[in-house]
Amino acid sequence: MKKKALLFDIDGTILNCNKAGKHSLIQACLDIFGTIGKMEVVDFQGKTDPLILTESLSAMGFSDDIIRNGTGKLKEKYFSHLRENIIKYNTVIMPGIPVLLDALSKQENIILGILTGNFRQSAEIKLAAAGVENYFRFGAFGDDAPNRNGLPPIAKNIIMERYGIEIDYSDFFIIGDTVYDIECAKASGAVSISVGTGWADKEKLLSRNPDYYFDDLSDTEKILNIILNS
Repeated sequence: MKKKALLFDIDGTILNCNKAGKHSLIQACLDIFGTIGKMEVVDFQGKTDPLILTESLSAMGFSDDIIRNGTGKLKEKYFSHLRENIIKYNTVIMPGIPVLLDALSKQENIILGILTGNFRQSAEIKLAAAGVENYFRFGAFGDDAPNRNGLPPIAKNIIMERYGIEIDYSDFFIIGDTVYDIECAKASGAVSISVGTGWADKEKLLSRNPDYYFDDLSDTEKILNIILNS
């Protein structure tokens, strides 16, 4: 039986940390750069953390070099704030996720991974807060590419290097709640599973013609059937 890779987005797909991430990033940005730039008005949906920083600060005259050189210290502050804020805010796991992940983890031909714009460590903090971190064997993160569409090739290389398995993009399933997840899947030739548990309108998601759409991921049997028989 051929192997398949399932790559989950985090925010709006697996969980909702009720803006603990955004507030922590704002705090860290203020700590390191002395301003949050345009971060209050920048749309975070589907974007990598480095892209959010660039869009927020470049409008205030910060060069790419200055942003890049400050990112290391910003990440330290961000992760520290997030560890505190993730406890203060009520992290909610999305409908169906625990049952679905448990069912998928029992399928020998499925490799579960993360594909997210979050920095690696912030992703780990969020997943741990939801109690689902042990389901995922690898991930492609915002640290790895400035744009979400650059993440599937990284995931593909990790699977080859770590497991010695070549999985075609047609056997990749990218699961997310934004139009950017759909576009990412289409750009790489992966199967897109769009879910309406995030902040995007259903009509907006459907207008991008995902391969599959669900209001939430609670129909475990149907989702398993799609994945196993595609």
